Amino acid sequence: MPTELMAVADTARAARLLRKAVQRLPDASQRFPQLLDLSTGLIDAPNLETTIARAIGPAGEVLDSASPALARIRKEVRIAHGRLMDRLNRFVTSGGSNPALQDSIVTSRDGRYVVPVRADSRNQVPGVVHDVSASGQTIFVEPMEVVELNNRWREAQIDETREVERILDEISHQVGAYATELRLTVDSVARIDFAMAKGRLAFAMRATRPNIWSQLRRDDGLTGHPSQRIRLRRARHPLLDQKTVVPIDIDLGADFRVLLITGPNTGGKTVALKTVGLLAAMAQAGLFIPADDQSVLPVFTSFFVDIGDDQSIAQSLSTFSAHIASVIAMLEDVEPTSLVLIDEVGSGTDPVEGSALARSIIGELLDRGPLVLATTHYSEVKNFAYETPGVENASVEFDVETLQPTYRVVIGVPGQSNALSIARRLGLSERVLERAGTYIDSETVRTDELLSEIREIRDRAERELAQAEHERQLQVRLREEMAEERRNAEIERLNARDDAFAAAEAELAGARAAVRRLQQAAAARPTERPAIEKPQAELDKAIHQVKEFRRTTVAQRPRQQTPVLSVGDRVQVTTLGLDGEIASIEGDSAEVVMGGLRLRQPVAALKRLGGPRREQVRQVSIGSGAGFVPMEIDVRGERVAEVEAELERYLDTAYRANLPSVRIIHGKGTGALRQAVKRQLQAHPAVSRSELGGHGEGGDGVTIAYFRED
Repeated sequence: MPTELMAVADTARAARLLRKAVQRLPDASQRFPQLLDLSTGLIDAPNLETTIARAIGPAGEVLDSASPALARIRKEVRIAHGRLMDRLNRFVTSGGSNPALQDSIVTSRDGRYVVPVRADSRNQVPGVVHDVSASGQTIFVEPMEVVELNNRWREAQIDETREVERILDEISHQVGAYATELRLTVDSVARIDFAMAKGRLAFAMRATRPNIWSQLRRDDGLTGHPSQRIRLRRARHPLLDQKTVVPIDIDLGADFRVLLITGPNTGGKTVALKTVGLLAAMAQAGLFIPADDQSVLPVFTSFFVDIGDDQSIAQSLSTFSAHIASVIAMLEDVEPTSLVLIDEVGSGTDPVEGSALARSIIGELLDRGPLVLATTHYSEVKNFAYETPGVENASVEFDVETLQPTYRVVIGVPGQSNALSIARRLGLSERVLERAGTYIDSETVRTDELLSEIREIRDRAERELAQAEHERQLQVRLREEMAEERRNAEIERLNARDDAFAAAEAELAGARAAVRRLQQAAAARPTERPAIEKPQAELDKAIHQVKEFRRTTVAQRPRQQTPVLSVGDRVQVTTLGLDGEIASIEGDSAEVVMGGLRLRQPVAALKRLGGPRREQVRQVSIGSGAGFVPMEIDVRGERVAEVEAELERYLDTAYRANLPSVRIIHGKGTGALRQAVKRQLQAHPAVSRSELGGHGEGGDGVTIAYFRED
């Protein structure tokens, strides 16, 4: 009983923790709605858990903390037991009674403590006899002086037992009050555990979720099935090694309802049948299947399977009789929404009659309308599949050179037994093989030759198709690369034009300032005004030309959803009307530095004003007498030879200014400039280490160099 209560507490605790874990999953209502529904049935009874944990220990014992009465009674039991043992120990060690004892020990019989007394000294130890040894030489006596102590100890034990039973009965009533919730919890936990087991199985098998066919054809086609489809891609038997098994492709229901698989023994025909049947059953059981995610399976109302040898001496059934009994049962209950799997249809009897019976069974199933997969060795059945609408041949390949099956299923081509080829490969004499060849019908030989030619043509077509697909993918990749190069070139062209506009406008701004100064000077000296009018006219003409050129080129420029920006560009935040410089770009947003302020803004809200202010940065960074040395240098667009000399001067200046580290903006491009910077940093004596910019620092377009502290 205590262990059962512990199981209840453990179940309630596990259910509570599981419920919280499921509810804490991010977006559980959208991602795992069914799991969330199951978790609502889990019990949440912390009071019951606490009650059981306080009363039952980890080993299943009832604890003293279960009730104050139990703690008091157990204390009395311990006291009574201690007094009893003290009296018995004094009894066995005292000199008066020791000669009468067989051994100076204390033992127990029937729940009472006794001492072993020699049979010939029985009268020397008064007391109650509880047992006699097998030899009769020892009598187990409860000394009279400890009878009362034994009674008190036993009475205390009885009180303890009654209190324990009362406690367990009380807790059991509390558990009974949660009976409905506990039953629902066990059911929900079992469902969740089953779902997790299915998930682990799917992961182990590299399985995917099957697509369930639910479309219904309205036409009365004779070859395809009106409602059922099987389309398996790279399907694998779930019990085989998923790493080494050869996957198969199966199509059934679209153009034909019956698929006859032929080929040599051990070629994989039966495995193909079992693969289709198991995957269809797994899909209907809610399991993922070991096949590609393009696979499609319908919902069958029934499965009819005849695979293996069911002969029985007890039932007087031969192999043929067992097969026919299974077929009879199929034909009684089969319906259009059934799946029928028959291995070696019509086998086990005379080949002529067996092939006739096989064709008749296939024809009857074709009339009944289910999807059928069957295997056979009969050539007549292969011909029947060629001549009958709704029936299609398939084969499993066999490599005659290596005597090994390839396990590939090829639809549309019947298989060969390859018996003579295999026998020749194994070493059977040519004389025997030639004699066997004379017994084979000439039409059969010609058919095998045609099949071989068909296979060669098919293999050649598959190789050419694979080569064409490879070339197509190569062309697609080349077109994508060319499109990317054109896009990058266009971006560079547009950025260069924007830089030119920005430079021109900057020069015009300087010219305006110069003209204003001249105007101010002319106001002070009216005689010089005619000399100012000519520069003013030339400036107005230049401004008009720049504006007109920008207007016409911008009108021709293709519209872009977002501006083309890069780290270091000077931009204007249109929503704020402020100018700044891009420090980093992540997706559709960029970090803009405006003085001492950094803001994250959408790229669409930024207007590019031009490239970075390289001239100003370099002038300050390499000036030996400058009091301020910037933390970064931009060398994008320069040649490697120029960068080496400039970077050398900048590093020396930054090191003398006691900067801990500097940022070198070299851009991504082809990577040549980045490698040159890396080599120079590695060789510089003042640089301890360098690394590419991290997240939000420019990434591969920026290198951060750290100086030595010494």
